[in-house]
Amino acid sequence: MFCNKSYRKNNADDYRTDFPKADLHVHTTASDGAFSPRETVKLAYQKGISYLAITDHDTTAGLAEAAQECSKYELDFFPGIEFSTVYEECELHILGYNFDWTYKRVRETVIQLQNARVNRIEKMVAKLATLGIQIDFKEVRQKASVSNIGRVHLALVLMDKGIVGSIDEAFNKYLNRGCPAFVPRYKLTPCMALEIIQEAQGIPVLAHPGLSNCDYLIPLLVEKGLQGIEVFHPQHTKADELVYLQMAEKYHLMITGGSDFHGHEEKDLSNFGEMKVPFNSLKKLKNPQSNPTLII
Repeated sequence: MFCNKSYRKNNADDYRTDFPKADLHVHTTASDGAFSPRETVKLAYQKGISYLAITDHDTTAGLAEAAQECSKYELDFFPGIEFSTVYEECELHILGYNFDWTYKRVRETVIQLQNARVNRIEKMVAKLATLGIQIDFKEVRQKASVSNIGRVHLALVLMDKGIVGSIDEAFNKYLNRGCPAFVPRYKLTPCMALEIIQEAQGIPVLAHPGLSNCDYLIPLLVEKGLQGIEVFHPQHTKADELVYLQMAEKYHLMITGGSDFHGHEEKDLSNFGEMKVPFNSLKKLKNPQSNPTLII
Protein backbone atom coordinates (compact mmCIF):
# COMPACT_ATOMS: atom_id res chain seq x y z
CA MET A 1 0.00 0.00 0.00
CA PHE A 2 0.94 3.65 -0.27
CA CYS A 3 1.23 6.26 2.42
CA ASN A 4 0.66 10.01 2.01
CA LYS A 5 1.86 11.10 5.43
CA SER A 6 2.58 14.74 4.60
CA TYR A 7 -0.98 15.83 3.69
CA ARG A 8 -1.46 18.83 5.96
CA LYS A 9 -2.04 21.84 3.69
CA ASN A 10 -5.30 23.50 2.74
CA ASN A 11 -4.45 24.63 -0.80
CA ALA A 12 -4.21 21.83 -3.37
CA ASP A 13 -2.01 23.99 -5.61
CA ASP A 14 0.80 23.42 -3.09
CA TYR A 15 0.91 19.79 -4.16
CA ARG A 16 1.63 20.60 -7.81
CA THR A 17 4.69 22.75 -7.23
CA ASP A 18 7.83 21.40 -8.90
CA PHE A 19 6.27 18.10 -9.88
CA PRO A 20 7.52 16.54 -13.14
CA LYS A 21 5.43 17.35 -16.19
CA ALA A 22 3.22 14.34 -16.81
CA ASP A 23 -0.15 13.44 -18.29
CA LEU A 24 -1.65 10.13 -17.23
CA HIS A 25 -5.06 10.45 -18.88
CA VAL A 26 -4.85 10.79 -22.66
CA HIS A 27 -7.05 9.59 -25.54
CA THR A 28 -6.22 9.04 -29.20
CA THR A 29 -8.04 8.01 -32.38
CA ALA A 30 -7.85 4.45 -31.06
CA SER A 31 -10.97 5.46 -29.13
CA ASP A 32 -12.50 8.94 -29.27
CA GLY A 33 -9.52 11.28 -29.56
CA ALA A 34 -8.76 13.60 -32.48
CA PHE A 35 -5.07 12.69 -32.89
CA SER A 36 -3.47 9.36 -33.74
CA PRO A 37 -1.21 7.77 -31.12
CA ARG A 38 1.82 8.91 -33.13
CA GLU A 39 0.53 12.49 -33.37
CA THR A 40 -0.41 12.54 -29.69
CA VAL A 41 3.08 11.50 -28.59
CA LYS A 42 4.67 14.11 -30.84
CA LEU A 43 2.40 16.78 -29.35
CA ALA A 44 3.30 15.60 -25.83
CA TYR A 45 6.99 15.97 -26.69
CA GLN A 46 6.41 19.47 -28.06
CA LYS A 47 4.64 20.41 -24.83
CA GLY A 48 7.56 19.24 -22.72
CA ILE A 49 5.74 16.27 -21.17
CA SER A 50 8.18 13.75 -19.68
CA TYR A 51 5.76 11.01 -18.60
CA LEU A 52 2.81 9.94 -20.75
CA ALA A 53 0.04 7.36 -20.42
CA ILE A 54 -2.31 6.55 -23.29
CA THR A 55 -5.63 5.54 -21.73
CA ASP A 56 -8.11 5.00 -24.55
CA HIS A 57 -11.65 3.94 -23.70
CA ASP A 58 -12.04 0.16 -23.51
CA THR A 59 -9.28 -0.54 -26.04
CA THR A 60 -5.55 -1.20 -26.28
CA ALA A 61 -5.40 -0.60 -30.05
CA GLY A 62 -3.15 2.47 -29.86
CA LEU A 63 -0.60 1.25 -27.33
CA ALA A 64 1.96 -0.39 -29.61
CA GLU A 65 2.20 2.66 -31.86
CA ALA A 66 2.39 5.03 -28.88
CA ALA A 67 5.09 2.95 -27.19
CA GLN A 68 7.21 2.97 -30.32
CA GLU A 69 6.82 6.73 -30.74
CA CYS A 70 7.60 7.44 -27.08
CA SER A 71 10.83 5.49 -27.49
CA LYS A 72 11.71 7.72 -30.43
CA TYR A 73 11.27 10.87 -28.32
CA GLU A 74 12.69 9.26 -25.14
CA LEU A 75 9.47 9.83 -23.18
CA ASP A 76 8.59 7.59 -20.25
CA PHE A 77 5.53 5.68 -21.48
CA PHE A 78 2.88 3.92 -19.41
CA PRO A 79 0.50 1.64 -21.32
CA GLY A 80 -3.01 2.36 -20.08
CA ILE A 81 -6.72 1.87 -20.58
CA GLU A 82 -9.89 3.49 -19.28
CA PHE A 83 -12.62 0.99 -18.52
CA SER A 84 -16.16 2.39 -18.44
CA THR A 85 -18.03 0.61 -15.67
CA VAL A 86 -21.43 0.72 -14.00
CA TYR A 87 -22.42 -0.14 -10.43
CA GLU A 88 -26.19 0.01 -9.92
CA GLU A 89 -26.93 3.47 -11.43
CA CYS A 90 -23.45 4.85 -10.80
CA GLU A 91 -21.02 5.20 -13.72
CA LEU A 92 -17.35 4.91 -12.77
CA HIS A 93 -14.26 4.96 -14.95
CA ILE A 94 -11.34 2.78 -13.92
CA LEU A 95 -7.89 3.52 -15.32
CA GLY A 96 -5.38 0.70 -15.64
CA TYR A 97 -1.64 1.40 -15.89
CA ASN A 98 1.44 -0.57 -16.87
CA PHE A 99 -0.47 -3.79 -17.45
CA ASP A 100 0.13 -6.62 -19.92
CA TRP A 101 -2.15 -5.58 -22.76
CA THR A 102 -1.60 -8.93 -24.52
CA TYR A 103 -3.11 -10.82 -21.56
CA LYS A 104 -5.92 -13.07 -22.80
CA ARG A 105 -8.66 -11.76 -20.52
CA VAL A 106 -7.80 -8.16 -21.44
CA ARG A 107 -8.08 -8.99 -25.16
CA GLU A 108 -11.37 -10.85 -24.68
CA THR A 109 -12.87 -8.03 -22.60
CA VAL A 110 -11.85 -5.38 -25.12
CA ILE A 111 -13.52 -7.27 -27.97
CA GLN A 112 -16.70 -7.68 -25.91
CA LEU A 113 -16.76 -3.98 -25.06
CA GLN A 114 -16.16 -2.91 -28.66
CA ASN A 115 -19.10 -5.01 -29.86
CA ALA A 116 -21.29 -3.54 -27.11
CA ARG A 117 -20.29 0.00 -28.14
CA VAL A 118 -21.40 -0.58 -31.74
CA ASN A 119 -24.74 -1.94 -30.57
CA ARG A 120 -25.23 1.02 -28.23
CA ILE A 121 -24.56 3.66 -30.90
CA GLU A 122 -26.91 1.90 -33.32
CA LYS A 123 -29.66 2.15 -30.71
CA MET A 124 -28.87 5.84 -30.07
CA VAL A 125 -29.09 6.59 -33.79
CA ALA A 126 -32.51 4.90 -33.82
CA LYS A 127 -33.65 6.99 -30.83
CA LEU A 128 -32.51 10.20 -32.53
CA ALA A 129 -34.59 9.20 -35.56
CA THR A 130 -37.72 9.14 -33.39
CA LEU A 131 -36.89 12.76 -32.48
CA GLY A 132 -36.76 13.71 -36.15
CA ILE A 133 -32.95 13.70 -36.33
CA GLN A 134 -31.92 11.49 -39.23
CA ILE A 135 -28.38 10.11 -39.02
CA ASP A 136 -26.90 7.22 -40.96
CA PHE A 137 -24.85 4.92 -38.74
CA LYS A 138 -22.18 4.95 -41.46
CA GLU A 139 -21.69 8.68 -40.80
CA VAL A 140 -20.85 7.92 -37.19
CA ARG A 141 -18.59 5.03 -38.17
CA GLN A 142 -16.61 7.36 -40.47
CA LYS A 143 -15.81 9.59 -37.50
CA ALA A 144 -14.13 6.67 -35.74
CA SER A 145 -10.82 5.78 -37.36
CA VAL A 146 -10.84 2.34 -35.73
CA SER A 147 -13.53 -0.01 -34.49
CA ASN A 148 -13.89 1.52 -31.02
CA ILE A 149 -16.87 3.76 -31.73
CA GLY A 150 -18.35 5.93 -28.99
CA ARG A 151 -20.78 8.71 -28.13
CA VAL A 152 -18.31 11.44 -29.01
CA HIS A 153 -18.37 10.27 -32.64
CA LEU A 154 -22.14 10.64 -32.64
CA ALA A 155 -21.74 14.08 -31.06
CA LEU A 156 -19.37 15.09 -33.86
CA VAL A 157 -21.97 14.12 -36.48
CA LEU A 158 -24.60 16.15 -34.63
CA MET A 159 -22.19 19.11 -34.78
CA ASP A 160 -21.54 18.61 -38.50
CA LYS A 161 -25.29 18.73 -39.15
CA GLY A 162 -25.66 21.94 -37.15
CA ILE A 163 -27.97 20.31 -34.63
CA VAL A 164 -25.65 21.25 -31.75
CA GLY A 165 -22.81 23.72 -31.43
CA SER A 166 -20.43 21.69 -29.30
CA ILE A 167 -19.69 18.22 -27.98
CA ASP A 168 -20.85 19.27 -24.52
CA GLU A 169 -24.19 20.43 -25.94
CA ALA A 170 -24.66 17.12 -27.75
CA PHE A 171 -24.10 15.18 -24.54
CA ASN A 172 -26.17 17.48 -22.33
CA LYS A 173 -29.08 17.69 -24.75
CA TYR A 174 -29.23 14.19 -26.25
CA LEU A 175 -26.60 11.66 -25.16
CA ASN A 176 -26.20 11.77 -21.39
CA ARG A 177 -28.17 9.70 -18.89
CA GLY A 178 -31.70 11.12 -18.64
CA CYS A 179 -31.55 12.61 -22.16
CA PRO A 180 -33.87 11.45 -24.97
CA ALA A 181 -31.27 9.52 -27.01
CA PHE A 182 -29.44 7.94 -24.08
CA VAL A 183 -28.93 4.17 -24.10
CA PRO A 184 -27.33 2.43 -21.08
CA ARG A 185 -23.90 0.93 -21.68
CA TYR A 186 -22.91 -2.70 -21.32
CA LYS A 187 -22.54 -3.21 -17.59
CA LEU A 188 -18.92 -4.06 -16.92
CA THR A 189 -18.72 -3.61 -13.16
CA PRO A 190 -15.92 -1.68 -11.46
CA CYS A 191 -14.95 -4.78 -9.51
CA MET A 192 -14.59 -6.73 -12.76
CA ALA A 193 -12.37 -3.97 -14.18
CA LEU A 194 -10.21 -3.97 -11.05
CA GLU A 195 -9.87 -7.73 -11.24
CA ILE A 196 -8.88 -7.71 -14.93
CA ILE A 197 -6.25 -4.99 -14.46
CA GLN A 198 -4.73 -6.77 -11.47
CA GLU A 199 -4.70 -10.13 -13.26
CA ALA A 200 -2.75 -8.40 -16.05
CA GLN A 201 -0.22 -7.15 -13.45
CA GLY A 202 -1.41 -3.54 -13.73
CA ILE A 203 -2.21 -0.73 -11.32
CA PRO A 204 -5.92 0.28 -11.12
CA VAL A 205 -6.80 3.93 -10.46
CA LEU A 206 -10.18 5.63 -10.09
CA ALA A 207 -10.62 8.29 -12.81
CA HIS A 208 -12.09 11.77 -12.12
CA PRO A 209 -14.16 10.76 -9.07
CA GLY A 210 -15.56 14.28 -8.82
CA LEU A 211 -17.57 13.65 -11.98
CA SER A 212 -19.11 10.40 -10.78
CA ASN A 213 -20.66 11.49 -7.47
CA CYS A 214 -20.10 7.99 -6.15
CA ASP A 215 -17.60 8.59 -3.35
CA TYR A 216 -19.49 6.17 -1.12
CA LEU A 217 -18.15 3.35 -3.33
CA ILE A 218 -14.47 4.20 -2.79
CA PRO A 219 -14.07 2.03 0.36
CA LEU A 220 -15.49 -0.96 -1.57
CA LEU A 221 -13.14 -0.30 -4.50
CA VAL A 222 -10.17 -0.10 -2.13
CA GLU A 223 -11.22 -3.42 -0.62
CA LYS A 224 -11.28 -4.91 -4.13
CA GLY A 225 -7.82 -3.67 -5.02
CA LEU A 226 -8.00 -0.01 -6.05
CA GLN A 227 -4.48 1.43 -5.75
CA GLY A 228 -4.83 5.05 -6.84
CA ILE A 229 -7.12 8.01 -7.32
CA GLU A 230 -7.04 10.72 -9.99
CA VAL A 231 -6.93 13.85 -7.85
CA PHE A 232 -5.92 16.37 -10.52
CA HIS A 233 -8.34 16.65 -13.46
CA PRO A 234 -9.50 19.72 -15.43
CA GLN A 235 -13.10 19.31 -14.26
CA HIS A 236 -12.19 18.96 -10.60
CA THR A 237 -12.61 22.08 -8.52
CA LYS A 238 -10.06 23.06 -5.88
CA ALA A 239 -12.51 21.73 -3.31
CA ASP A 240 -12.65 18.40 -5.18
CA GLU A 241 -8.89 18.18 -5.19
CA LEU A 242 -8.74 18.64 -1.43
CA VAL A 243 -11.44 16.02 -0.85
CA TYR A 244 -9.56 13.44 -2.93
CA LEU A 245 -6.19 14.31 -1.42
CA GLN A 246 -7.77 13.52 1.94
CA MET A 247 -9.19 10.27 0.60
CA ALA A 248 -5.80 9.33 -0.82
CA GLU A 249 -4.32 9.79 2.64
CA LYS A 250 -7.15 7.95 4.40
CA TYR A 251 -7.06 4.90 2.11
CA HIS A 252 -3.32 4.97 1.32
CA LEU A 253 -3.88 5.53 -2.40
CA MET A 254 -1.47 6.71 -5.05
CA ILE A 255 -2.21 10.24 -6.32
CA THR A 256 -2.44 10.71 -10.09
CA GLY A 257 -3.53 13.40 -12.50
CA GLY A 258 -4.30 13.85 -16.17
CA SER A 259 -5.93 16.21 -18.64
CA ASP A 260 -8.38 13.66 -20.10
CA PHE A 261 -7.04 14.86 -23.44
CA HIS A 262 -9.17 14.24 -26.53
CA GLY A 263 -8.04 17.07 -28.78
CA HIS A 264 -11.36 18.00 -30.37
CA GLU A 265 -11.59 21.43 -28.76
CA GLU A 266 -9.16 24.22 -27.94
CA LYS A 267 -9.54 23.68 -24.19
CA ASP A 268 -8.15 20.15 -24.64
CA LEU A 269 -4.93 21.50 -26.13
CA SER A 270 -4.63 24.06 -23.32
CA ASN A 271 -5.03 21.42 -20.61
CA PHE A 272 -2.76 18.79 -22.18
CA GLY A 273 0.21 18.23 -19.89
CA GLU A 274 -0.90 20.76 -17.29
CA MET A 275 -1.96 18.19 -14.69
CA LYS A 276 1.15 17.25 -12.74
CA VAL A 277 1.75 14.10 -10.73
CA PRO A 278 3.86 13.43 -7.61
CA PHE A 279 7.23 11.97 -8.55
CA ASN A 280 6.79 8.95 -6.30
CA SER A 281 3.55 8.05 -8.06
CA LEU A 282 5.45 8.06 -11.35
CA LYS A 283 8.18 5.97 -9.70
CA LYS A 284 5.58 3.44 -8.59
CA LEU A 285 4.11 3.27 -12.10
CA LYS A 286 7.56 2.68 -13.58
CA ASN A 287 8.35 0.00 -11.03
CA PRO A 288 5.16 -1.59 -9.64
CA GLN A 289 7.21 -3.82 -7.34
CA SER A 290 8.50 -0.80 -5.43
CA ASN A 291 6.54 0.48 -2.46
CA PRO A 292 7.61 4.08 -1.87
CA THR A 293 6.20 6.37 0.77
CA LEU A 294 4.50 9.15 -1.15
CA ILE A 295 5.53 12.58 0.04
CA ILE A 296 3.21 15.06 -1.63
